[in-house]
Amino acid sequence: MVAGLDAGLIYNEFPTMGLGITPPLSELWSQHFARGDPSAMWRNLTENPATVQLGHRILAMTTFFTLSALWWQGRKLPLPRAARVTLHAMYGLAWMQVALGISTLVNFVPIAYASAHQANSVLLLASALGLYHSLRPLPRLML
Repeated sequence: MVAGLDAGLIYNEFPTMGLGITPPLSELWSQHFARGDPSAMWRNLTENPATVQLGHRILAMTTFFTLSALWWQGRKLPLPRAARVTLHAMYGLAWMQVALGISTLVNFVPIAYASAHQANSVLLLASALGLYHSLRPLPRLML
């Protein structure tokens, strides 16, 4: 949603958004996006660039810190080689995703950075699925 709304073109600083960690509440829940219908304030969640960018930042930081905790605990476990390699690759891709996201934002969304951020998100998802696959138990075969 961030790319479709050009939400990366506003609040081009990190970690702040304007004068604080979040934009003013009146900007996050604008009547403009409700289109005159007070019961349609939910549209701010999908159509308001400031709200979408804040949601993206919250999801990004939550994901990054969750993956960091997973890596911190997983590195101490006796994992199979494939799982260990995938765990480290996933953590490296998470760092790369954060770096690309912040770089894209503060440089006013150059296409090369934005494309790399999108492509890396696919690699990060693939590594998470690969880790899940390498950790799941093998099914029991009945002979």
